[in-house]
Amino acid sequence: MDYRNAYLWYQYDPTKWFIAFCRLIGLAGQLRVFPSNEITKGALAMKLKKLKCVQDLVQWPTPVDELPIISWASFQEESKLRVLVLVSGFIHDVSSFTDRHPGGALILTQNSGKDMTTAFFGGVYRHSNAAHNLLSMMRVGVLAGGVETPAENTIPPSMHLYIAERSRSRI
Repeated sequence: MDYRNAYLWYQYDPTKWFIAFCRLIGLAGQLRVFPSNEITKGALAMKLKKLKCVQDLVQWPTPVDELPIISWASFQEESKLRVLVLVSGFIHDVSSFTDRHPGGALILTQNSGKDMTTAFFGGVYRHSNAAHNLLSMMRVGVLAGGVETPAENTIPPSMHLYIAERSRSRI
């Protein structure tokens, strides 16, 4: 058991200072100190707990396994009614974004119903992490049969450090 309540020398803990002084003058001995690695783990756990609270306030894209699987024919039919594009095997409804698209609405509307993976990943313009994050929020389905999708394209940059809940099983 650690004799300190505050483990950093400058943290306010008069008892720690008194005990350390007693050790210095020979009135206390065999003081125990908790390993600094374990203290760091605890501090990190508390920081992650705070970050998890912030993360829970943020809106995230629909998880891939909850998206409907849509056939190519359905994708083509729906793309006549609204602006849908295919990027990395995911179908995105970009209708609400056409007016705000930096390249202009025409690029999106002319390519509705098409696979825009190459254009999105640098064929026309290499989009930023912010664009990847925004596009992931517009996912409405997964193309049946899909396309060969590199794993790095399925997870938006904002979710690379997502703090997942861990189930606590009792033994």
